[in-house]
Amino acid sequence: MDKMKSTGKNFEAEIRRSLQDKRMKCFWFRIQDTNDVSRFVKQAIAEKQPGDFMAVYRGKPYLIECKTTRNLTAFPLYYGATRSVPKHQVSASKNIERNGGVGMILIRREEPRNKRCFALLPSQAKYLYSEYGKKRKSVPWSWFEENCTELDRLAKPVRWNLTKLFNDLI
Repeated sequence: MDKMKSTGKNFEAEIRRSLQDKRMKCFWFRIQDTNDVSRFVKQAIAEKQPGDFMAVYRGKPYLIECKTTRNLTAFPLYYGATRSVPKHQVSASKNIERNGGVGMILIRREEPRNKRCFALLPSQAKYLYSEYGKKRKSVPWSWFEENCTELDRLAKPVRWNLTKLFNDLI
């Protein structure tokens, strides 16, 4: 597994630990993707998944997609010609919102001993690609600081305060 993929899987593990936290008190499950299935089946074919996790907290469903980067100056909108946040995931987040839930893309800035995580809503993701992305290929972290909710980091083991985030979004 290359370093970029392991960084993403590490972030997913942090979110998994966050959802498992006793204080969280929510129902959740991991949405399996092709990479998960291909460990067990040689030629796995899976549909595009809407996100990484589905959670229900206080009667409200949350669709969570996890993205991470080691770029310390900006979040890349593209890796080559591929979008960092695929259109189908933004559409799925908008769809869950239309049906009474909350869709969010969690963006983690991977910096040793100073990880940061921001919650990006589908309308913000759409803006980044439709407007901001016309002029730039990446978004400076200052945009996330000014426009997104930053999650509080919890230590040992590293996880994120999703209870506070979910309460803020209810």
